[in-house]
This record gives sequence, structure tokens and C-alpha cells, in this order.
Amino acid sequence: MIRKLKNILTRAFLHRVAATDRKESARRGLDLRGLAPSHWDLSTNDAGHLEAQGCDLVSLAREYGAPLYVVDKERLARNYRAFYDAFADHYPKVVIGTSYKTNPLPRVISALHECGAYAEVISHFELWLALKLGVPGPSIIVNGPGKTREGLELAVSNQTKIINIDGLHEIEWIADLAKKYGHRQRVGVRVVTSVGWSAQFGLGIGNGDALKAFQQLCQHEQLEPCGIHVHLGTGIRNIDIYLTAIKEVLEFASVLKRDLGIDIRYFDFGGGFGVPTVREFSGVDMMMRNNDMPVRPLDTEACPNISEYGKAISRLMSQYYSLTDPDVPTLIFEPGRAITSSAQILLLEVLATKAGANGVTNIIANGGKNIAMPTGYEYHELFVASKMSAPRSGRCSVFGPLCHPGDILFKLKELPAVNAGDILAIMDAGAYFVPNQMNFSNPRSSAVMLQGDKAELIRERESFEDIISLDQLQTEASHGDSAVVNQ
Repeated sequence: MIRKLKNILTRAFLHRVAATDRKESARRGLDLRGLAPSHWDLSTNDAGHLEAQGCDLVSLAREYGAPLYVVDKERLARNYRAFYDAFADHYPKVVIGTSYKTNPLPRVISALHECGAYAEVISHFELWLALKLGVPGPSIIVNGPGKTREGLELAVSNQTKIINIDGLHEIEWIADLAKKYGHRQRVGVRVVTSVGWSAQFGLGIGNGDALKAFQQLCQHEQLEPCGIHVHLGTGIRNIDIYLTAIKEVLEFASVLKRDLGIDIRYFDFGGGFGVPTVREFSGVDMMMRNNDMPVRPLDTEACPNISEYGKAISRLMSQYYSLTDPDVPTLIFEPGRAITSSAQILLLEVLATKAGANGVTNIIANGGKNIAMPTGYEYHELFVASKMSAPRSGRCSVFGPLCHPGDILFKLKELPAVNAGDILAIMDAGAYFVPNQMNFSNPRSSAVMLQGDKAELIRERESFEDIISLDQLQTEASHGDSAVVNQ
């Protein structure tokens, strides 16, 4: 009885929220059904197909097969330049380190290095990859809570730009390695402020752990403590959170100068900047999904423009440092989503459709949580790329091919009539789609890169043989022995 009453009250609350959203969207002229393709500079061609940079996305899916990631190299470069200029227009020394973890496609990373980006790595593998791609050590920023001694040796031996320690145990390791390789290694400390991520990350300013780290660093002549690193989270759409954390970091830097004589030369303010066309699901959104209701509409205007961050952070820096001083500290940022998200699309093919309850059409696509995990916790736009000129005719839920009840990509999305063979396009697939891929019953996807109206294959589709290439298979003789035992 209590559970039934609770469910009734929950649905009443959610219907009130939905009604308020409809009223507010109507007042502001927003389309509750979703965003327009123009947000990603996409268009519809004469065939009624979604088009990017003059390339028919449906034709790409037919040529290369789906699932298929489509990367827009020109948009990557524009996004990088916009992010860099947002800070460099207001502050004299700015370094951008592209976040390898956000999108580890080597050709995406290389395209950003061509733009001038440093490498920001958080694992031994990512450091190895940066060096493999030809990034010199002094252009690599080393972060991460799970550094290994082997990874640190690779970092120190290549004289990386700076290693931001995440725990006190790293100090002795780095000092020993710097002594072994005969040079002084620049180091920083990842700190935890009153806002943002903590738990396994960094050392607290408030509890004294960060100060203790700098005190220990000063005891090693092989180390040069010169940086402070802070990373607050992901998909953040709030300037004040950054300003709160940065003010605490700047105050802490003043304490380090006063008490330990340390001059901070590098302030690494991390990444985590949100984008207008993606939003993390709120608690209400999740309640709506669980109660078979569409999630709340996305308001692109609720996300600050990156230039607003640039102005506000530079203004705060000017309260502590003269921006005309040639020795002003360098600001480091580690954007991932802000640059790569909107420059990549995931194309899927519809395998089948089924009639669902209450007139909803259930769509089975050939990719699900195995390649599009973020759709389970973020708002992403979806288009039927092969029917862009067709009217929306009803609500659809989109499922992946996995034999798993949680393989749900979209719920109750208004779409045109969809048939087997149609091509779906999931937008903003450039952040945390590729690193979260898995070969759950299916191979991982291929990828192409657009430059102008040309497409180039930059990653082959994983084959069945690739999936088992590291496994030791039984011989035929072993199978025969098993058969005898089973008899």
C-alpha cells in the first residue's frame, strides 16, 4: 500500500515537472522534441540524409559499415582554437593539454597536437601512446591517482613537463628516479578544494595534506616543486564552482610562498568544462526514465560559453598576479569534452523494430551500451540520419543488441517512422564513448575522419579474431578428450 502510494505521488510530481517544462519551452520557443542539426553545423541533403562537411553520413555508414564513428577534423581544430583563444585573449601564458582519456583515438589526438596541444596523460599506457605519437617529454603533463613506478620511470626518463603527484607515496619514487637519470624533475601537487571531486583524488588543502606534500617535496633536491593541479569533475556548467576552487588554490599558493618560499609557476586548473549540447541526467531525469517518461528538455543556454570562463578566471588571476609581469605563472588547462565532444558522431544501423506498449515503437540498433555507454547518464541528441526530411510520427525507445535489460540508449524519443536498415546518428560521441567501449558479444567500432568532403578510415573495425587474439585456445585433441570425459 505504501509503495503504491509512493509511486502515485512520484508520477504526479513528474507530470507536474513535465507540464512546467512544456509551458517554459513554449514561452521560450524551444522544441521539446530535441535540438536542431544546426547546433553541430550539420545539414540535410536532397536525399533527405544528414550531411557533415559535404559528406552524406548515410553513404558513409553504407560504405564503411555501422557502427561507425565519424570525426570532423575541421571542427576539432575550430573547437581547439576557440578554447585556447578564450583564455589567451585575456591571460598572457596559457597551455592546453588534450585529455587523452576523453578520446584516445590516436588520429584525434594527433590532430589536436597539430593544433599545438600538449598531452595530458593519466596512465602508463597513455604516456607510452604520447611518446609513440612523437610528443616530446617536455610537452607531456603527467597526472592520475594510480601511477606506477614503471610509468613514473618513463615520465622522468623523458623529462616530462610536470608530474602532478596524487599521493605522498609518489614523492620518494620520483626523487629516486630523478637521481637515477641525473636531472631535476618539475613536480606539482593535485589538491582537493571545498568543491569538486575528492575521495581517491588528490590531497586536501583544508586538512593540511597538500601542505605536508610540499614540505616533503622541499626535502629532495632532485625535485622542483612548482605546480598546483586541481580537477573538479566532468560536464560542469557552472563558472562559480571553478572560481571558488581557483580562489582557494591561489590563497594556498600565497601560503606556500610565505611559509616555504615556493613560487608556483604552473597552475593547472584541469578540465571538466561542460558543452551546450550535452547535460548530465539529474535525479529527476533518472526518475522520469524509470517511470517511462521522456527526460527533461536540454537548454543549451544554461551552459556558459567558454569565453565567459576565460574572462572570469583571468580576472581572478589578476587579483593575485600582475598580468604584465614576464614571470607571471602559466595557466594549464586539460579540456577533453569541450573540444572533442561535438566533433564526433556515432552512426548505428536499425536491425529491427517492435510494437511496444502504449503505441511506443521499440527500435533495436546494432550498437548499445557496448559502444555508447554515456547515453545512460547524459542527454545526447539523436537523429534518424536516413530520414531527416520525414515528419516525426511517434515516440520510440532505442535499444542495443545486447542480451541485457539495461541495454537502453534512448527512451520515448519522438522520431520519424523507422524501419530496419535506417541509420541513426548519436551526437556528441567524442567524449567518453571510445574509452568506454567494450566487446560485449560484439566487436568494437571502426572510425573515419572527415577533412573537407573526404573521409579517411582511421581505425579498422575489430574482427572476431582480434577479440580472441590474446587467448590460448584449446587444441582439437583437448576438445576430443573433453568429449570422452562428458560421455
